[in-house]
Amino acid sequence: MISLISLHASFALGNELDLILQRGDRYYSDFNNLEALKEYSKAYEIDSEKYEILMRITRAYNDIGEDYKEQGSNEAEVYFVKAFEYSEIMEKMFPQRAETYFYLAATRGNLALFKGGKDKVKLGRYVEIYAKKSIEIKPDYGEPHVALGVYYREVANLNWFLKKFAKAFFGGLPGVSNEDSLKALLKAEQLLPRSVYVQFELGKTHKMIGNEKRTKEHFNKALNLPNTDHRDKYFKNHILSYLEEQSEE
Repeated sequence: MISLISLHASFALGNELDLILQRGDRYYSDFNNLEALKEYSKAYEIDSEKYEILMRITRAYNDIGEDYKEQGSNEAEVYFVKAFEYSEIMEKMFPQRAETYFYLAATRGNLALFKGGKDKVKLGRYVEIYAKKSIEIKPDYGEPHVALGVYYREVANLNWFLKKFAKAFFGGLPGVSNEDSLKALLKAEQLLPRSVYVQFELGKTHKMIGNEKRTKEHFNKALNLPNTDHRDKYFKNHILSYLEEQSEE
């Protein structure tokens, strides 16, 4: 009798958890990351060892941080720190999952945005390490290819002082160029052909190279794609501002 009661309670709890996650996923699909986080946090209180919950709560904290960053809010760093902490829990509990290493790369990269030059270099070094680990586990996972492409562009255009600092303390940074950035981003484009973010970053790398024609091609392609990510509206606003500036010159 006791075992039947226990089984019934476990089944009811499982149903409740599924409903909470479904609500969170609906909020996430609507790009309402704050409400999604509330639901995922409830789920985490019920089961803190389930991969699907831990991944969602890490993603939500990271995405809210990105939203606040785009809005110019200092709250962004708070959420990136929480995302970083949860990504470290993912590493301990799910070291075999490619998503674990992508979020380790993403959260470190996002935190680096709030640091000065030297600290930015220190944190940034891990982006390549974790992105490559993620790709090693799951080669057709597009997001870490984007992370690599963005990181390579940042390294390729780093000022000489920070490159010298990196060489003195870490043995140097990867010897990469804007062409390496393009290679990684073009691979991401193959895997994520409907991604506004990929087109935006491809345009930025071509802009850094000085290829205005290709920059506009990728930017216009991004504008014609539907929004599938919470940041897409921000990327499109950046593109429109850039194109408007170009038309005025």
